[in-house]
Amino acid sequence: MERSIENIWKEGFESDDNIQIPVVQDLYRKKPKLIIERIKSSSRIDNISLVPMAVILAGVFIFMEKPVLGIYVGILILLLFLLNRRKLKQLEDLKLSANTYLYLTNYYSKIKGLQKYYTILLGIGLPVLILPGYYLYFRETLVLSTFDGMMLQYQILVVTILSIVLSAIGVLSYRISTHLIYSKLLTRLEEIIKDMEELMKAN
Repeated sequence: MERSIENIWKEGFESDDNIQIPVVQDLYRKKPKLIIERIKSSSRIDNISLVPMAVILAGVFIFMEKPVLGIYVGILILLLFLLNRRKLKQLEDLKLSANTYLYLTNYYSKIKGLQKYYTILLGIGLPVLILPGYYLYFRETLVLSTFDGMMLQYQILVVTILSIVLSAIGVLSYRISTHLIYSKLLTRLEEIIKDMEELMKAN
């Protein structure tokens, strides 16, 4: 079905004679709907994958005789799952209105807002949440004993450097995964919005 829509899309703009307003309007409803459904589907799959990840990581740490760390990591990932589900629900609540252009621009804006939100969340929240995990992992080991034996300024330096590294890893990982999963779909959505803007200017 998407291929037939693509053909109509291309043919409709190759010649003014081929443009029929009802066909174009219907096209502008169907094509974005397909793209948005794919975005929603990818988002749901991406989010639901956090549940088995939480169980597996918790199991691994429990197997390594670090049950507190396993429970801590599992809870963090499940909280991320619940947060994602809440944010995705906000996108689901956006209903396709008669004004397709306003719906698309609103949807696109909210997705970009979510990406910015998660970039800040990972950049700031990841070090705050992961550092206690390092403590739980290395407690009662030579690593933590060595850290405790350092002067305060060196401890602050180590924590600061580690926080910056974790923040960079979190943001970079999020950007890469988002680009791989959603980049093409968002680019196509942006192109549709630009095409609609050009048509409105022409009229």
